[in-house]
Amino acid sequence: MTDADTLRRLEYPRLRERLAEQTAFEPSRELAEALVPTTDLREAERLQEETAAARLALRNMPSLSIAGARDIRTHVRRAALGGMLDPRDLLEIAETIRAAVALFAAIDDARYAALASRTRFVRPPRDVAEIVEQAIGPTAEVLDRASATLATLRADLRAAQARMQQRLDQILRSPELAPFLQEAIVTQRNGRYVVPVRAQARSQIRGVVHDQSASGQTLFVEPLEILDLGNRVREIALAEQHEVERILMELSGRVSREAEELDRMLEAVAYTDLIFAKAHLAEGMEAARPRLVAEPLVDLIEARHPLLDGQVVPISVTIGDGYRALVITGPNTGGKTVTLKTTGLLALMGAAGLQLPASERSRVPIFRRVFADIGDEQSIQQSLSTFSSHLRNVVTTLNEARAGDLVLLDEIGAGTDPDEGAALAMAVLSTLLRREALVAATTHYPELKAFALTTPGARNASVEFDTATLRPTYKLRIGLPGASQAFAIAERLGLSRAVLDEAEGHLSELHRTLERTLREAESERSGLALAREQLTAEARRALEEQRRAEAERHRLLEEARAEIDRARREAEEVILQARRALRAAEDAREHSMRRNLVEEARAAVEAAERATESDTPLPPTMFGDIAPGADVLVGASLEPVRLVRIDERGMAEVEAGSARMRVPASDLRPAPRRATSAIPEAAPRLRSIADVPAQLDLRGARAEEALEVLDRYLNDAALAGLSRARVIHGKGTGALRTAVREHLSGHPLVKSSRAAPANEGGDGATIVEL
Repeated sequence: MTDADTLRRLEYPRLRERLAEQTAFEPSRELAEALVPTTDLREAERLQEETAAARLALRNMPSLSIAGARDIRTHVRRAALGGMLDPRDLLEIAETIRAAVALFAAIDDARYAALASRTRFVRPPRDVAEIVEQAIGPTAEVLDRASATLATLRADLRAAQARMQQRLDQILRSPELAPFLQEAIVTQRNGRYVVPVRAQARSQIRGVVHDQSASGQTLFVEPLEILDLGNRVREIALAEQHEVERILMELSGRVSREAEELDRMLEAVAYTDLIFAKAHLAEGMEAARPRLVAEPLVDLIEARHPLLDGQVVPISVTIGDGYRALVITGPNTGGKTVTLKTTGLLALMGAAGLQLPASERSRVPIFRRVFADIGDEQSIQQSLSTFSSHLRNVVTTLNEARAGDLVLLDEIGAGTDPDEGAALAMAVLSTLLRREALVAATTHYPELKAFALTTPGARNASVEFDTATLRPTYKLRIGLPGASQAFAIAERLGLSRAVLDEAEGHLSELHRTLERTLREAESERSGLALAREQLTAEARRALEEQRRAEAERHRLLEEARAEIDRARREAEEVILQARRALRAAEDAREHSMRRNLVEEARAAVEAAERATESDTPLPPTMFGDIAPGADVLVGASLEPVRLVRIDERGMAEVEAGSARMRVPASDLRPAPRRATSAIPEAAPRLRSIADVPAQLDLRGARAEEALEVLDRYLNDAALAGLSRARVIHGKGTGALRTAVREHLSGHPLVKSSRAAPANEGGDGATIVEL
């Protein structure tokens, strides 16, 4: 586990303080202040899953909180020890239970499964909250309904107080006593009702003195005539107080019995609030969940130090991708130390379940331990110089670091002779490489730059410096060492050119050559970076043009589709109007035919009556084309039946298969003849759903006749737009049923057919889906 000194050097305690500020009450704040990184990958994944679930819950439920929860640990402990809780304590316990119930219910969702793992098996004692709320009001007073005894005592107390007040009012209005009163008011002293009496008139009013004013001019006297009433009020008040205490003790005992469950509930609420605090912190930092990896690889992309304010330049750091040691060089104030702190702090955050202010593509491992030697820790009291304090940290690191650790060394080997310091630094880095730890070190030594170039497993990196403005850009470049830029910075700060020229003369040729090479490489890299940015901008513009062209193509396609839809709607409207016109023409023709039939039927009836009166035989045809043996239609039915005869009373007997029935002759009309129909056979009649019944009754018909009627019915139903029909064929011998169902099974207008349910005829009917 990472030690406290390293956590402090990496500013992890400051991060915990920011996390604690996001908590809602003291128990969760304590958890935040004690948060430490885990060293187990699976545990870290679980913590990250919790934080991600909390962020999702807050996005879906922005008002979600633990509002109402209180730190009730002291109350629960006092109750568990047999103490009496006051009404406010009990009310806080009830409010905390209610807050826990609401919180646990809100996150009991499969989407927040990781968040609910700590709360799923916790059962807040709701009955405790209910009995407390029954007995104690929202302003922390014990209510009359807390017990029948208390209600009775308080009713008696109010009555006794009313009687006393009435008597006192009489005393105040008494003309004999009024001159001796300081004021005509009633007040209380030591729980007794008193009146203010002038001190010099004490002997004029009989009673008990309970107090006097600071000046001694006023005595507070309980008149003797209300003494018994006062005693009664006092007696009832004491009884009421004892009943309140009994109720509070009973409620405290109930809390005591649920102490363990209340402790578990509070722990779950505090832990859940800690997770929400992590989510709030992540939202504030615009953080993302990192990818935790098992291999020793740090790959931070667009990472920002979480404690830096203002405009922070993001950096990208990779250690472990083909090398295990990163040697960072470059000018002072260029961001080398911030790079080390960012790397270490974000590694600790990932292991503590905190999301990182970096790209979601960032990857970090879970380190066994993090070592950091950052900053100046010289101590006069311990006789430690800067070099000694750094060396002491390095010694500790070398004694304990091994594979699975992260080591961060700032200005390694500094503070002593440069040659010796560089030699020590190279030896330390070589040792850590053999231990297979991941290492990031900053330096100004050119020897370490050469070490990183020539040593397997090591890589150079540099913080970028703008030679045009002579200012650092705070961007990290991996692959090339950086120049220290000491002369450029000195010149910008005002050092004379003459001094700088003399200083350059003292440099070794190797140093001058190396610095010149680094400057040229940096210049070339800057040029390539500029060219890359220009190409990126051009590619972005081309992509934008492509997007616009795609949007235009999509718009034209949508317009074309809209035009096609409009044309289709217009065509459908034309067809609909044509159908309406045709239907109107048919209705007019049928109406005209029916009117003619009615007139013919009326004439036939009159002729029958005349024939009956004169004993004249009825002519065989009295209805125009309607004669016995002809096919006719009855009423609005479209199914033709055969006319058998018409009697002298104008009643017709018709036959449909083997079934016969009697109908008024006036309801008959000729069935249309196929040969002389005004509508060609190839053009089906358009009918509406109202014209076609939802069922067809074939009972009593022969199979051949029934199938012909069934075909005509299915045609009409399909044209009218029916989707479902019922065909009634009866049960009988089953011959008609079998013929109908076999016919339906192969009919081109039928999608499916099945026996009707029991409430629609059962096996005596068939349901047809068209």
